[in-house]
Amino acid sequence: MKQLNFKSVFWALILSAFLSGCASGPAYKAAQGSGYGFSESKLTDNQYRVSFKTRGDDKLMVMDFALLRAAELTQQQGFDWFVVVSRDTLIDQKSVYPKSSVGVGQDIYRSCGVFGCRSRPSTRVGIGLHFGDESREIHSIIEINMGKGIRPENLDSYPANELIKNIRDKYQLID
Repeated sequence: MKQLNFKSVFWALILSAFLSGCASGPAYKAAQGSGYGFSESKLTDNQYRVSFKTRGDDKLMVMDFALLRAAELTQQQGFDWFVVVSRDTLIDQKSVYPKSSVGVGQDIYRSCGVFGCRSRPSTRVGIGLHFGDESREIHSIIEINMGKGIRPENLDSYPANELIKNIRDKYQLID
């Protein structure tokens, strides 16, 4: 059996890191159908249901992105502020994407014959993709009432323009 050198092991590790890095973080974008991203539905002239859904573990980011979409929608509809009248965050475990792994090990091979035994070291490298690993699907849903003028002194009321700036800056989102 051919012995692998450390250069091969190095390149195998680089390839594995590259492949595992291909799964990018959640994107702030409109959802296609029932896919990942934001969506909204109009309830009345100044009431909407807004949601953001993605895979991952960052519950606060998902909640922030639902608020960001609510603020953008508020401005698009000609309002200044909105009040969150209800909110739900759903977390669902699913088997949805592969996980990569790399294994490196050394063995001592021993062979014995008529004239005695010989030992030789051997290095092995394994690279694999494991399907069926669990990940989370997080879905934040809020219902909002929009308004103009003086904003209510309510803990769940938000000025649209300020919220848009703060969340876009926090996640370094480009307009």
